[in-house]
Amino acid sequence: IVVKKIMYRGKIPVPRPMSVGYSVSAFDATDGGEDLGIIIAMMDQQQEPESVCFGIFEELGSVDVGDGCTDWVQLGAILPDFIQCPKSGNRKIKLVIRLFNADDPPSIHLGFGDGGELILGETLEFDHEFTEKGYEETTQDREESQALSLKIGVAVAMADGTLDDSEGEVLKHWIVKEVSAFSDENAERLKKLFNEALKEGFAQAQSGTLALSPLVERLSEIGEKKTKYDAIALAFDVMAADGVADSEEMALIRNVARSLDLDMDEIEKMRETVTLDLSVNLTSDVGLEALVGIEDGWSDDQKKKHLRTEFQKWSNRLNSLSEGEERESAQNMLDNIASLRKKYD
Repeated sequence: IVVKKIMYRGKIPVPRPMSVGYSVSAFDATDGGEDLGIIIAMMDQQQEPESVCFGIFEELGSVDVGDGCTDWVQLGAILPDFIQCPKSGNRKIKLVIRLFNADDPPSIHLGFGDGGELILGETLEFDHEFTEKGYEETTQDREESQALSLKIGVAVAMADGTLDDSEGEVLKHWIVKEVSAFSDENAERLKKLFNEALKEGFAQAQSGTLALSPLVERLSEIGEKKTKYDAIALAFDVMAADGVADSEEMALIRNVARSLDLDMDEIEKMRETVTLDLSVNLTSDVGLEALVGIEDGWSDDQKKKHLRTEFQKWSNRLNSLSEGEERESAQNMLDNIASLRKKYD
């Protein structure tokens, strides 16, 4: 995986002691001049708070007048394989790096900043060959894929027969975030498309006609890597909306991810994050096995080996967590793993 690191060295030009933060935005500058294209980030942690555009926001800490970095210090990084440009091919990426007063940060939306106390602004550029189609080239398929993702989210939400208010809010917030990077006209069109998909999925679920397999097959056929991972991320968010990691829902999500031919190591990381943050509602051994990452078709020896690894991993996490809900969740996972280990001993 190609990683482009943003490095800084030298004095930090603060006019007085202050807490300093930094941001990194990205644009497609291939066409030159002031014609800058939006860059979409595939990973949530590298997205702007209110859009899917690439954006890194961190704090450096307290800085006094005259302070600086004698050695190179990393200010974030960008992974070209995990961003999406307007078009594929060889593209010029322009990074905008801002240092600012963390107590008076600029407002940054779609990569453009406004207001705040800016301390330093710099730009960097690099070229990269993008093999995946750009979002302008795949608009129709992407929009259908996103509508399918919403219906899959509804299927997860309705696994227990009802759509809770918290689950509905997650789906609505997803729509708002997805349309935020577009112009008013396109945003309204997409909002209408997604709301109709949400209503249709809910109506089908209520009538018992919402079939998951055709949705997944179609998404697998037309969806790009980003939209497929987005679908799983949305499904996890929907599952977590009520604060409970239901094991059957977890098994459903993992089966969808496998059908979409996604990297199951990445899915496991997403699963672990959800499991740590939530309580666990166990309804069956099958669901619990899916919850801890056991694959269908594994032999008993494979399951025992995996459970030993999971037990050690969660034990290490427990020791690093302070008292609170996360520690209780880690202990809960350890108890559940121990219960499963007895089953195969």
